[in-house]
Amino acid sequence: MNALRSFALVVAALLLASTAQAQTKLRVGKSGGPLLLTLVELGQHAHIWEKEGLAVTSIEFAGEAKMMQALAAGAIDMGFGSGIGMAFPVKGVPATAVAAVSNAPNMLALIVPPQSPLKTVDDLKGKTIGVSTVGSLTEWVVKELSRQRGWGVNGIKALPVGADGVAAMTTGSIDGDVTGAGAAFTAAEAGKARVLLSFGDYIKTFHANVLYAANTLIASDPQAIAAFLKGWFATLAYARAHEDEAIEVGAETEHLSLTATTKAYPIEVFSMASSDGAFQPAAIDVIRRAMKETGALEDVPPNDKLFTTRFVPVKN
Repeated sequence: MNALRSFALVVAALLLASTAQAQTKLRVGKSGGPLLLTLVELGQHAHIWEKEGLAVTSIEFAGEAKMMQALAAGAIDMGFGSGIGMAFPVKGVPATAVAAVSNAPNMLALIVPPQSPLKTVDDLKGKTIGVSTVGSLTEWVVKELSRQRGWGVNGIKALPVGADGVAAMTTGSIDGDVTGAGAAFTAAEAGKARVLLSFGDYIKTFHANVLYAANTLIASDPQAIAAFLKGWFATLAYARAHEDEAIEVGAETEHLSLTATTKAYPIEVFSMASSDGAFQPAAIDVIRRAMKETGALEDVPPNDKLFTTRFVPVKN
């Protein structure tokens, strides 16, 4: 009996080893820490990647430019960036946009100091708002809001301050800051900021988050990309069915308070996540304009040079 049990344990171990060896390893980069992108960690937590035959390693970068540098260097296989980030491959990064995983930029909020005299969007004319970097999505949403109000793209001044906009607000060098909803609610909870607005209330048509794949991976293992996308949408469905669990993983991953994450998760994930990853023509038109307004590209190439529909449905 002991010999039989030992034999069974050996067989089980061999089967597990065989399964591990069969899994395709993917290094997936994230530009910043939107709660939507913590679906990567949730997929690990719920063993969804394993079910798709993948072993996914998640790597968070301080901004899209660094994530694209990692793609160019071959340090990651896939990466999440912004819609405007489709300019990077045009400039030479050997990667391609393969799916639009979110729509309107609901995850971005504008915070101001708690005692700020700024009360409404119309108070922002001529004010200085902190953004992450030049040419970033955070910079463009400020320009777009200004354009929509009829003040021109520079009617609100965008100032790159990096990741710590709250500190810049405290010193008075900026009047407000663009940050993620989770971070915004966390700062408000700590009494360090007040949430003035959500950019998703003003910018309705866009692709805030886009998945990019290295061209070498597209050529060598397109099935891995298809498997990842299948797992991504399965994880999104899992998050909807297990919201409390998803919120806990999101809060732990991004080091946010559970209270703030509970408020932010429906905004940053459920309200903006794409159900199929399809590129929407109207959103691409806005992105093409955004590329010019941020100076990312002077001449925007045809859409088939910006992204591929090989892995997602085609929308007319």
